[in-house]
Parts: sequence; structure tokens; C-alpha cells
Amino acid sequence: MKTQGMPFALSIAGFDPSGGAGILADIKAFEYFGVYGQSVCTALTIQNENTFLKPGFLSWESILEQLEVLHQVRHYDYIKIGLIPSAAILQKLLAYLREKNPNPFIIWDPIVSASAGYHFFETCSAESFYPHLSKIDLITPNQDEFIYLGLGLADSRQEIKIGEEFSVLLKGGHQEGALATDTLWFQGEKHFFSAPRLIGKSKHGTGCTLSSAILANLTLGKSLLEAVRVAKDYLSLYLQSGESLLGFPKHSDL
Repeated sequence: MKTQGMPFALSIAGFDPSGGAGILADIKAFEYFGVYGQSVCTALTIQNENTFLKPGFLSWESILEQLEVLHQVRHYDYIKIGLIPSAAILQKLLAYLREKNPNPFIIWDPIVSASAGYHFFETCSAESFYPHLSKIDLITPNQDEFIYLGLGLADSRQEIKIGEEFSVLLKGGHQEGALATDTLWFQGEKHFFSAPRLIGKSKHGTGCTLSSAILANLTLGKSLLEAVRVAKDYLSLYLQSGESLLGFPKHSDL
């Protein structure tokens, strides 16, 4: 659906008071690309761009109330899920979203832990959790999250499975080398997206920003491969925008 010519996208994520991550970062990325963002808050985090104190997770009932009132007005074809406390909540979210709209494009940016040492996402056994991943179109983990979710055991058979049943974009920002290379498993094939590593350039909320930029470009009708390419360019601008941990690329930069 559109408003004043802008398509809609939905972010289901935590509220970060600094504006660098979570739903505020998602909405800013959506707007940059001309997408009208709406949001459901899963957590009222206590943090700034330098320090994380606690996650402040909301109950499922509170999350459901927000979803219900938004769905009274419209359905959503493009949805991003961010910070959530557990596999149980993820399963409830996916069931609800697929019931309201059988075929939305859903991105999950898994957030397993914070640099302050907090562990967020509680999973269940791989046998009961793994089948639910097929209800997600794209998962965007970093290396630690890739391993934690059981995706990092990739033999050739599993690579085919994660490329066909659901797509995975493994972010390469924490790897070593002159290039930061992300790996996308999509439709049974692997694709690589490389960019020069920006030494000394770090920002708060890069994972949120990348995944929401991908969703925004999908909402605009781009293919997944093109959406990832454009989002990677946007993230490079984000990383170079100023010296603080907060990114603010200008519209004229891209």
C-alpha cells in the first residue's frame, strides 16, 4: 500500500533512544529511499550509542496489540523483524504475519547479543527451530549469529537448503582483510558483495541499517540482488558520514 505515492514497509524491532539502531534507524533508512515506514516496538532499550544497560523487552501481548491496530488499516507486503527476545516470540510473529498476509517479504536481522555482554535471543532446539526459518525470506546474521543459529555448519547439502528454503546474507564486516565481503545464499546459489574495508570507520546500528535499506529497495520493486547492492552502497556512505558512532548520510551522496 502507498501514501502520497510512497509505498509502506513495517519494522518490528526495539526502540533505541540514540536513534542509531532499532526502529528509529529503520524508519530513517526507509525514508531515505522514499518508503513510508511504520513500526511495532518490541523493546524499550536503555542505551545510547556508547553504552547498553538493558533490553526492556515488551510482552507478547503488548506487541500483538500494536500489530492488531496497524492491521486494522492496512496489510504489509514488506516487513523487517529486528530485536526480539526468543525463538518462541519469533514463531508467534511469523504465524501472525503469515495469517494476515500469506506472502509478504520478511527480513529477520537476528540480534543475539550486545557488546556490553547482554545475551538477547533465546533459541530452542535446532530440530524445532529450524523449520520456522523457511517462513522468513531473508536472514541477515553476522558471523557469530550465523553460528549461533546453526547456519554455520554449512556443508554442501545445508548450503543448498539455506539457499532454497530461505535466503541468508552473511555479513562480512568483522572479517579480516582489505575487503569486507558479504555472502548471500539465494535460490541455490552463492553471491558475493565486496566493498573496501573502511579502517577506523565504525558506526552504531550498521546491521539494522543494512537490513532496512535492503527492505526499502525491495519495497521499491528491486530484485534481491540489486537491493543488496544498493544497500551496501548506502552502508558505505553511512560508515563515512561523520566521526561519531551515529551515521547520517545525505540524500545527495548516493
